[in-house]
Amino acid sequence: MSDKLAEVEISKDGETYYAKITLTSGEVVSLENDDFEEVLEQVANDLQDRFGT
Repeated sequence: MSDKLAEVEISKDGETYYAKITLTSGEVVSLENDDFEEVLEQVANDLQDRFGT
C-alpha cells in the first residue's frame, strides 16, 4: 500500500502557469512561472527537497 504525499494541481491563466501543491499536513505551496517546463521543475524540486533521500 502506498502513502499519499501530496496533490499537485497545475493550471494556466493567460501566459502564466500555476502549480498548487497540497501536502497531507494541509500545507499549500503555490508556484508560478511563464514557462511550463520551469513550473514542472519547481514542483519536482520542492517535492524532492521535502521527500527525497
